[in-house]
Order: sequence, then structure tokens, then C-alpha cells
Amino acid sequence: MITRTMNRFGLAACVAGVLVNTGCGESGSAANEAAAVEETRAVNVVTSVVRPREFINHLRLVGEVKPVRRVVVSIEATGLVKNIEVEKGASVRQNAVLARLDDELLKAAADEAEAALNASGLTLRNQKRLLDQKALAESVYLDTRYRHDMNLARHQQAQTYLSKTIIRAPISGVVDSRNLEVGELATPGRELMDLVDIDRVKIVAGVPERHLKHVADGTRATLTFPAYPDVVLEADITYIGTTLDPESRTIPIEIALDNPGHRLKPEMAVTIRVVKDNIPEAIVIPQDAVIDTDQGRIVFLVDQNTARSVPVALGSTSGDHVLVTNGLSAGDSLIVVGHRNLVNGESIQVRNDRM
Repeated sequence: MITRTMNRFGLAACVAGVLVNTGCGESGSAANEAAAVEETRAVNVVTSVVRPREFINHLRLVGEVKPVRRVVVSIEATGLVKNIEVEKGASVRQNAVLARLDDELLKAAADEAEAALNASGLTLRNQKRLLDQKALAESVYLDTRYRHDMNLARHQQAQTYLSKTIIRAPISGVVDSRNLEVGELATPGRELMDLVDIDRVKIVAGVPERHLKHVADGTRATLTFPAYPDVVLEADITYIGTTLDPESRTIPIEIALDNPGHRLKPEMAVTIRVVKDNIPEAIVIPQDAVIDTDQGRIVFLVDQNTARSVPVALGSTSGDHVLVTNGLSAGDSLIVVGHRNLVNGESIQVRNDRM
């Protein structure tokens, strides 16, 4: 009987021990699984420490190269084009002969006017001698002098017309176009050719009304040219218009440049950059770190092991960075990767060395 009791007691103890051991094992496993779940729920992120730096932002404009001077050379006399002395693209100096018209008719008219002038001059001198001798009425002399003056005017006019058969360059420049050929009839007002002076050129652009505060006479500009990627020039704004274009709401500006070698061609495109903002110590962050929400723009900062959303006020952009005017301070740990689906207070794991 005692033996049976002992056996029962031992069996019960054994069972109890097994139950106890089994319970303890299950409790430890559950704790480990909970810790693993908690570890899994933490979002991996990459951070960057906010540090003040220089922020330079530019106003970008698109302009065109224009010649400083462009002159349309027009015909002032009537006649057939006898000869054209220059071809398109040629460089000419001021007063150089560009073309000649057939001058036979005008030369004949000039010769006739000269003969009439000489005849009336001779008559006038003879009558003056008679007038001095009281042998001629003064009215006759005055009538002859009037006719002589008319002949003088006609002669001068004929000589002027004759001189217009030789067309000269009004400025030094390059022949940009030619509108008449040898043998064509030229008449007063007909365009012969265009001359452009490109020893100096001007860059012309329009500044939007809202950016007028950033430009003034003497403002420094950086110029780049799609045609010449290796060329970067700096020059001052030399002219600012006084009236806004009512359609584009822009005001014209000009930048004058020397153009040795005529490398810059009229109508060539130019990109103009003018400094808008230059802040030595600014808070600047990647634009991608900013999230737009219904309540405004926010970023996420690291707050121990959680993400904390912070509203920010932004200023100008430069490339892929943006100026922060309010909301961040130097030393803040900004989340720059993994922040898109974060919520305020969510657990995070900083993985700067793994991502």
C-alpha cells in the first residue's frame, strides 16, 4: 500500500515537473517572438545631420545674341544694277563701295545741268558789268541772277543723283543679306543689302516682372551658350528697359559684349544666370526629404528611436536642394531615406552604415 502511494506521488510529481518545464519553455518562446516582431516593425532609415552652408540661387533667363548695329542699305537713285562689289558674308569698312548703278542717263543730266549753269553764269557776269556801267536795267540783271541760281540748284541736284549711283557702306560690318542682282532695276527705297556690325554684340532677354528686384544696371551675369558648351562669359547688365511688355509681363535687358573673331552669331541662344540669393549660413536640405501633406510641408527627424514629423517653411530652390526658412536647426538628424511612408512616432532603425 505504501509502495503504491509512493508510486502515485512520484508519478504526480513527475507530471507536474513536466508541465512546469513545458510551460516555462512556451513562455520564453513567446517573448522571443514578440521581440522579433517588434524588431521587424521598426522602419529602416538613413539620416543626415543638418549643417549650415552657403546657399546661392540663380535667376535663369533665356536670351538671344543681337548685333549692336544693323543697317538696311537702300537705293536712292534709279538705274540698272551695273555691278555688285561684295558678296554675302564679306566684311566691309565704312564708305567702301558696295555696288554701282548704270549712270549714263544721270551723267547726261548732270552734264546738261552743268552746261546750263556755265551759260547762265557767263550771262550773269556780262550783265553785272553792264549794270555797273548803268547800261542795263537792274530788273533784267536780277532776273538773270534768279535763273542762274535755279541752274545752280539743278546742277547740284544732278550731281547728287549721280553720286547715288555708287552705293557705299554707311557703317563697318558684315554683309548679312543681298536683295538685288546685277541687271535688276533699282529704284529709290529698294533694299540692296543688310549690314551688321558684330565686332560688338548685345545679349537681349526679358526679365519677368516678379524678378525685377534682382536686376539693375551693372548687375553681374553669367552667360553660357548651347552652341559652345565650353564657353562661359561674365558681363554686366548694360541696359534695363523702362516699360513692361503687356503680354509677357517682362522688361527687356541688354548685355553688351566684345565679339573678337565674330564667334557669337546674331540670333544665337544664350542662357543668362543672375544671382538671386546668396546666404553664407543657410539651412539647406534635399528637396526629396520634404513631404507635402494636407496640413503643409513636413520633414521627419530622429527622436531617439522614433520618427518625429516637423512642419517646415521653405524658400528658394537650387538644383535638387531647397532653402529652409523655418522649422529646422543646425544639428538636427534629418531622415532622408525611408521617410515616405513614415507616421509620427513610428519606431525606426538608423541604418546609415547598411543602406
